[in-house]
Amino acid sequence: MQTALLPILARFPLTDGTISVAMPLLVLMVAVSAVAFFRRAVMDACLLWPVDIVGRGAVHRLVTYGFVHGDIGHLLFNAFSYASIAFTLNEVLGARDFSIVYFGSLILGALPPVVRHRRDPAYRALGASGAISGLFFCGMLFFPQGKVYLFLLPVGIPYPLFGVLFLAASMVGAKRNLGNIGHDVHLYGAIAGLLLTVLLRPDALRHFIAWLS
Repeated sequence: MQTALLPILARFPLTDGTISVAMPLLVLMVAVSAVAFFRRAVMDACLLWPVDIVGRGAVHRLVTYGFVHGDIGHLLFNAFSYASIAFTLNEVLGARDFSIVYFGSLILGALPPVVRHRRDPAYRALGASGAISGLFFCGMLFFPQGKVYLFLLPVGIPYPLFGVLFLAASMVGAKRNLGNIGHDVHLYGAIAGLLLTVLLRPDALRHFIAWLS
């Protein structure tokens, strides 16, 4: 992996790439989720609950919802997805910019659903998917030549094609409220990750455009 990263690192100089925030975030995600599985009070205190955020000012939920998951399968899927991109992006972005993209996607991805469901006491959301979506779209700008491998598919999907399909599926899922999945959080988290990367590292956008052309 390090050999493959050398040309990328040369193109995008690091600021503090020796500092790893990717691993502590993964450990925290797993630890908090594990505790919440056995202590319902912890789960309830962390959920993204728009009524509580808007009505009572519980803004901590804009962050804590990303560290709890519905069940072990949900946690394992998100942990695997996170690990597949986070450590590489930590090296490329450095700790500061990686943290901005991660937490920015987590928070900004939650804001539209919070506004939309501010009077719906039944609405709840949880999981790190919004932040991970932001990381995946950040990675697309740096590694457009890469492929995304999904469960049960024998071949990889070209990164830009995956991005288009992901956005389309998220928009349809959010509009039709398909399944027990936060499609809206995925959608806005992905868009936030893309925009934050462009703001922080415009060289990544130039690299992506040059690759496309």
